[in-house]
Amino acid sequence: MRLLRSRSVLVTLAAGLVVFGLAACTRFGATLSRPSDPVVLDGSSLPKLLGTDPMHIVGFAWDGTTWHQIPVQVDQRDWVSPGQIYHLPTSAYPTLYGTSTPYKILVYTPPATLTAGYSSSPTYTPTASDPNFDALDQLSFLANDSGQQVGSSVADPPDVTASTREEVKATDPLNTSQFGYVYLFHSDTLTGGSAGTDGVKYTFSLDSGSYTSTYKMGTSSLAPNNTWGFNPEHSTVSTPFYSQTYGDRWLNNGLSITDGGSSGTNILERTHYYVVNTCSRSEDTFDGGANNPGEGAFVVNISGPVRAIRSYIGANSYKYTVNTDIFYPDREDTVTELRGHAGLPGYGSADDFVTGTTGLTYSDPSNSNVPIDGKPDAVKPISWTTGSTPPASWQMVSGAQGSLVTVRSISTDISGLAATTVYEDSNPASPPQCTGDAAAWGQNGVNLTAPSGSVPITDPTLTATPATLVLTRTRFFQAPNLPASTAATLSQEALSPLQTTVSG
Repeated sequence: MRLLRSRSVLVTLAAGLVVFGLAACTRFGATLSRPSDPVVLDGSSLPKLLGTDPMHIVGFAWDGTTWHQIPVQVDQRDWVSPGQIYHLPTSAYPTLYGTSTPYKILVYTPPATLTAGYSSSPTYTPTASDPNFDALDQLSFLANDSGQQVGSSVADPPDVTASTREEVKATDPLNTSQFGYVYLFHSDTLTGGSAGTDGVKYTFSLDSGSYTSTYKMGTSSLAPNNTWGFNPEHSTVSTPFYSQTYGDRWLNNGLSITDGGSSGTNILERTHYYVVNTCSRSEDTFDGGANNPGEGAFVVNISGPVRAIRSYIGANSYKYTVNTDIFYPDREDTVTELRGHAGLPGYGSADDFVTGTTGLTYSDPSNSNVPIDGKPDAVKPISWTTGSTPPASWQMVSGAQGSLVTVRSISTDISGLAATTVYEDSNPASPPQCTGDAAAWGQNGVNLTAPSGSVPITDPTLTATPATLVLTRTRFFQAPNLPASTAATLSQEALSPLQTTVSG
């Protein structure tokens, strides 16, 4: 299996190429200097590949002399009724408010077939209704796998269908002089994973055994899933730069960073998800169900040649809320699509670190190197409102164990929601923690609250005019004692994704 080269090797290679006048940053000579970044394209932007077999879409980079096949991943998506995901009787499938029109959500679907580099754990989510590559599907590769532009006299790689060629140029919007090229084709013989993988391995491991036979989804589901309660698991994500563990659907309870000489020690006690100012709704109640019927299910669990996807549905009465974790070699993107009723004051999420861990510090744009030691500190929060331009608000925990840089963004049509960074370092925590152990050990995140005391309805089954609220968190897993300037750069990059242009 081909893994990403370490940053030290990349820097050495880039420095050597600069001497010869090439100023290359990727391993195939592109000028992009954002190796953490994925490039993700919707199928609608790749017209020549529409209708082809997703597993046989392949990518190549040109280094100025030779073609190199690179890992490329296609993830199919479709509009699916949550009733299918929850294994409900068809008579109980939800409809749009005030109508008989079926309510469906756009979700990742399991691959219809598997080829080299892919694995998938069964769920009740059906495969896409169109088995071929269509406009809803996504194709991804890493910026670090891009190369140089091919001259008109260069022949296409062997074993590809020339008429399907799509040239993808990825450009850094923060520095348009930095760009790279990848060439996509259909192939009758090669697959997207034929080049190996980029090193992300996700293993879904449910303690009870078979998902379809044992998973507790709620009392409304069909047998054998018509009970509710916790569904413990020991699932893992491992890459060359970090590893994570999961103890239940919403419970991320371990993180070890191995990049750049990091110690590899577990630093994460858990990620907290919660409704602000109450313990009645948290990651534990989302998983175990504090109110009947306590629905919850997995959408998909996919590990592919470029990225892994862990997507799940259900958060107490917000039963159509979907959380999707997407894992790349040295970053993770989490997208929370909130769908629920009115009446809740706001939401938050925060990472809490292992109590007693020494040598860690906390930083953000307003606070530098605050020691994490269980003793309260005067940390200035950063605040803004939706509908206005947010300030820089990255957060970093760093030490010999590695550096974790977190960037959050909010996409909503609700104006005036108040966003505030939160930080607590107290053993024991005050007020007491709702979940996990007694300490808030360097706990940091963001709270989002409604000044009116109630976030509007975001569930299309409850009103004809639902609001939209999507929260995105990007976590970068970096080398020890990362400078604040680098954290700030990563924040800018997370909020300014690579731009692509496609031509034949």
